[in-house]
Amino acid sequence: MKKRQLALSLGTIVGGTFLYQASAEASASTVQVKAGDTLWSLSTTYHTTVEALKSVNKLSSNTIHIGQTLSIPSVSTSQPSNKEEKPSAPATGSTYKVQSGDTLWKVATRFNMNVEELKRLNALSSNIIYINQTLKVNGSNSASTPTTSKPAETPSKDANGTYKVQRGDSLSKIASTFHMSVSELKQINGLTSNTIYVNQQLKVSKSSQTTTPTTKPSTSTPSTSNGTLNVSQMISDAKRYIGVPYKWGGTTPSGFDCSGFIYYVMKQQISTTRYTTAGYWSVSTPVSNPQPGDLVFFNTYSSGPTHMGIYLGNRQFIHAGSSTGVTIASLDNSYWSKRYLGAKRFSK
Repeated sequence: MKKRQLALSLGTIVGGTFLYQASAEASASTVQVKAGDTLWSLSTTYHTTVEALKSVNKLSSNTIHIGQTLSIPSVSTSQPSNKEEKPSAPATGSTYKVQSGDTLWKVATRFNMNVEELKRLNALSSNIIYINQTLKVNGSNSASTPTTSKPAETPSKDANGTYKVQRGDSLSKIASTFHMSVSELKQINGLTSNTIYVNQQLKVSKSSQTTTPTTKPSTSTPSTSNGTLNVSQMISDAKRYIGVPYKWGGTTPSGFDCSGFIYYVMKQQISTTRYTTAGYWSVSTPVSNPQPGDLVFFNTYSSGPTHMGIYLGNRQFIHAGSSTGVTIASLDNSYWSKRYLGAKRFSK
């Protein structure tokens, strides 16, 4: 009887040990998803890959749920897939095709880069990438890109020393391209913030402020009637802000209203008062045949002049419209032709 009890006890102990070991093995090969977990974070924690996790768990997407139990591939199973991922970049080593589960951080780390370098090299404005997207990745490309892109950008600087803002540009990028500091770029363009807009014209050399009036003396002739404003510079300055949004009472490149836009453009050359549209109307001299640089006035919502712009010639004018921001319009447009009050010439 005692022998039988001893045998049962030993069996219980051995069985318990076996069950404990089996349980330990099971807990080592599975994990329960917690808040904040992703396939990428789990693959990093357990030294495997996203694809290996998806394959073992028969997942068709990267979506996982809190409380979900996932099987973790063994190290021997996941290591080959880790080694196979790197050849997914072309043999040239200059580009990489984004795989399921990739992030900018993961790609940057793989190719000994940081995220900002990777984004700058690929002109990315966010951290979002897509499966099968081709990214430039290697260091040689990163080093050569600025030297190849700068010559392409430099010709876009016009004779007046200005540059048209492109999609993806920033003040830092433009300043670097034209060998300036951000503060210098903001100062010569009268910017009070780092906000810029696509198609906005920026001065990109200090010399452009002093050379512009002297390079085109003949075009300034229409402005000699008031003896203060260089019309060529005035129009050039105005066009730099095409695309700036409308802002009631605005007098800076972060937003203009119609009279605030005129005030800001004139302020680049002269010290002047901030007039309303009615104020400009009252202090300016009527002209029957408007010339470039003259002010054109409209009646849009109440009696008297309520809107204004700068005449460019060929019946075109530039203005800050409430629905368009700074833009060029035609006096022959059905809306403006019905509301046109006349043209006047401003004198300081």
